[in-house]
Amino acid sequence: MKSSAFFSVGFRPFFASGIFFGALAILIWAGFWVPQLQLSFDQVMNPVGGFYFWHPHELIMGFSQAIIIGFLLTAARNWTGLETTTPLTLGIIWLTWLWARFVMAFGEGYSINLIVLSQILPPLLAAASIASPIIRKRMWRNLFAPITLLMLALFDMALLHQQHESHTQPSQLFYAVMYMLMFLVAMIAGRIIPFFTANKLGIEKWIEPKLLLLTSVVPLLLLMPIQAISDHMVRSYLTSGLAAVLLISHGIRLYKWHHKHIWQHPMLWSLWVSYALMLIGFILLCVQPIFNFGSVALHIFALGSISGLIVSMVSRVSLGHTGRTIVHDRVIIAAILCMLIAALIRTLAIAVFGFSVGLIITSALFASISLALLFARFVVIWITPRSN
Repeated sequence: MKSSAFFSVGFRPFFASGIFFGALAILIWAGFWVPQLQLSFDQVMNPVGGFYFWHPHELIMGFSQAIIIGFLLTAARNWTGLETTTPLTLGIIWLTWLWARFVMAFGEGYSINLIVLSQILPPLLAAASIASPIIRKRMWRNLFAPITLLMLALFDMALLHQQHESHTQPSQLFYAVMYMLMFLVAMIAGRIIPFFTANKLGIEKWIEPKLLLLTSVVPLLLLMPIQAISDHMVRSYLTSGLAAVLLISHGIRLYKWHHKHIWQHPMLWSLWVSYALMLIGFILLCVQPIFNFGSVALHIFALGSISGLIVSMVSRVSLGHTGRTIVHDRVIIAAILCMLIAALIRTLAIAVFGFSVGLIITSALFASISLALLFARFVVIWITPRSN
């Protein structure tokens, strides 16, 4: 394992496995909605909590978590100049993530303690690996990274226990998890989007005022405990008020980050557009007390912002950290466009035309194709040494 390029740095195994798993999991979800295939899936899989729980859980705690772990293991090494893992420890963390996916797909009959243990091990081990160099270098402002992974583990415990005890979909907990992921997106994107834009276009980097940073991230943190409020109207009005603050703050961010020349560079405009889709989610949350669009806001965050940013960032990191030129090609552009189309179908199209199995399947197929294209484009890069 010492000489393995695959286990040389965190993004390689976790990007490869996360992207492949994401494409497969979304394809399974599309097939689940086809009546002729449902019996086949029931015979092959026995997912924890059933397919309606497995789908959001695995796209958050499986797919998204893999990309987050891979990115943060790599980023922490860059922040500190210290290694976050050895090939052996990276391999162990990766194997626990694989085990967790197996348990969720086939472990409905397993004990709840075994299920929970399998799910919390990957983020806990990754958090420890990321925290160690940060603490050694006293880079306290970067502690949000391992803390986010710790929070993912705690939320996963709550999700699994609530589903096990009540046998109901823990919808509000999924919203809370999504707000936590959006907090991570706001923190990371707030650093990388203006930095990448300035570097690529040769312009001065915009320095964000501290007050704007606070109003962009603190409401997201407040939205998490608000989801525990049992009174639907109280929860809706509090969520609406905080969403209005977020709409203004992130709107200002996007305005300041925008430059007319980003549209010449897909690796820039894809970041900006994916982040901009957050605003649609915030608008839907603002009007939630009057118009209930169900899970449309959740999916605009998940498919639009998080998955859109994943496609763009996985491309950038995979090229840049393997010594290759960071430039788009037709495959990367196709992957970006497919994910954006998937997001718009699953959110705006369903909001306008109402729930439709056909739209669900179409959206899922576009998302799966997006990730499959990304896997095909970078799999050789992930498993081979740097080009220089």
